[in-house]
Amino acid sequence: MKIVFLKFKTLFTLVTLLTAFCSSKVQAQTEPIADTTVFYSIQTQSGKVEGRILREDAREIELVKDDGTTIIIPTYAVQMKTRIANPKALGPIIHPTRYLYAPSAIPLKQGEGYLNMIYFLVFQAQYGITDNISIGLTSTPILMPTFVNVKVASKIGEDLYASFGGQIGKLWYGDAESLGLVFANLTYGNKEANITLNTGYGFYTRSKNQLPIIEVSGLYQTSPKVSLVGELWVLMHQGRQPTFIGGPALRINAIKNGFIDVGVLSAAISLEDTEYTYDPNTNTNVEKTVTERKGYWPIPFVSLGITF
Repeated sequence: MKIVFLKFKTLFTLVTLLTAFCSSKVQAQTEPIADTTVFYSIQTQSGKVEGRILREDAREIELVKDDGTTIIIPTYAVQMKTRIANPKALGPIIHPTRYLYAPSAIPLKQGEGYLNMIYFLVFQAQYGITDNISIGLTSTPILMPTFVNVKVASKIGEDLYASFGGQIGKLWYGDAESLGLVFANLTYGNKEANITLNTGYGFYTRSKNQLPIIEVSGLYQTSPKVSLVGELWVLMHQGRQPTFIGGPALRINAIKNGFIDVGVLSAAISLEDTEYTYDPNTNTNVEKTVTERKGYWPIPFVSLGITF
């Protein structure tokens, strides 16, 4: 009888252990595991947040937003959690800080940079020395003209960025005068779709003429490899009609960390010329300055860019 009891006790112990083991396995399999590739919209008492869930348990949800900000949400504050389409499904924009030539207000991060080659004749390079400040150089194969670039940028609100900066340099070797511009701008949107308003002032130290500048740029990603990019510049000259330059382009992510901009620009320019008319009263030729308005279209545009 004692032997039978011991065998029963041993069998009971084995069944208990096996049941506990199986229960723990089932619980582990049914316990939700955070998928960091899936995006969620979480409605809380104070508003809605969207992002990827890094960690989730009975107490809290750790979520990273699209701008990289990580937040902790207590589970008691969650009113609704909904899976949403991945906002990054089109793939990353590899060059969000500049359009065809004009800058956006989106900052370069520390250690990020790019090189643009416009017509393979004008080179732009920019490097982020902090998360908000970047410096760079604009030049040509013969190193003239050459300009030093500085930009200070920051995110100031939901989908809103601001920056200011400028360029200053020389037109030619031995030129004692300086040429450049200062600017301030606002960008609304995200890296995949945005619009920027630039205001600036161009100067040349040899000239007293003022040159206010207004420029509007935009970018919209249409597919994983293609984005629409556009610019419109308005140069407000003193004493004559403004100059308009701009047009649309396609930005094609041709290689990893590289892109090609291909577009068509147009320009409307007022050109000054000198005419001479004969004055019979004085028997001389009278000099007269005339302004002629000219338009140019199409102007092919091409540039190659590399980010790092």
